[in-house]
Amino acid sequence: MKKLIAINLAVAAVLVVLPLIILEVYLRAAVPPSSNETIYAYTLDTRRYKVMKANAAVTAWGKELRTNELGFRDRAIAARQPGEFRIVVLGDSFTVSAGVEHEAIFTNLLERRLARTRVINLAVGGYNIVQYALVLQEVGLVLEPDLVLVALFPDNDFSNETYDANRRVASGQASAEPARAWYESLYIHRAYGTRLETKLKGFFQKSTAVTRKSTGWEQNTAALKSIAALARERGIALEVALLPHTWNFEKQRPLFARVQKECAALGLACRDLLEPFIERGVAEASLRLNALDAHPNERYNALVAEELANLLSRRGQRVRTGG
Repeated sequence: MKKLIAINLAVAAVLVVLPLIILEVYLRAAVPPSSNETIYAYTLDTRRYKVMKANAAVTAWGKELRTNELGFRDRAIAARQPGEFRIVVLGDSFTVSAGVEHEAIFTNLLERRLARTRVINLAVGGYNIVQYALVLQEVGLVLEPDLVLVALFPDNDFSNETYDANRRVASGQASAEPARAWYESLYIHRAYGTRLETKLKGFFQKSTAVTRKSTGWEQNTAALKSIAALARERGIALEVALLPHTWNFEKQRPLFARVQKECAALGLACRDLLEPFIERGVAEASLRLNALDAHPNERYNALVAEELANLLSRRGQRVRTGG
């Protein structure tokens, strides 16, 4: 009897483990690899605390991620040409779009759509609005933009959680690569386990989750206000685009509504890209890089470029004609 039970348990274990092994092998074969080196450096030389290394290159999901002389994912920035309309874009990882070919990210697609326009991508992965404001002050203004586009990501741009972590790393109080459990390196865990953990935490710790999302809201709203004030002071046009996450479009609506209230209070007409995505009936899964990474793929970037092109072309014409 004991022997039969042992055999049954062994068979059950094989039936459970074998599919997981097969799925792990499949994911590793299907998902393009990334290089082990990091594109980031942590420093106290700027209150951004984390920057991308200048003139560096890594591989992200099989695609090259290369930075220019200023440490941003863009081409070398040449001197301003006569008649050129110049846009600088502030944003985070959804604007950097690691894992997407450089020519397919929405800043480059916009540049090809807009006549006589140079669109300069000054986004850095993990940044919030506080860091956007610092990028504008430290780098953006020197480039003499006609228009500043804030590619705002409501899902986490009003949080200081990552910003505070950057400061701790830069000051030597924490490691940029904290130790992880062995199973966290498994593709099946990264594809499915982390989402399950997030849902469970949200179910059992709803009050904690709400508090965590609210952390830094006032500080980042103030930073958005400072960006608007600086743009007005320098006579630079300003646009704010709200980029949706690639998960749960419908559930993002309350957050986007809250951000729109903040925009209205600041006198900003923020462009909500969530509703156009919903109206298009776009399948959320079709916008993600792969099973492991929910960052935007080529299709997401193309949709953003399409939605923004008419808005920015009209804005550019008004700026050129003094309207």
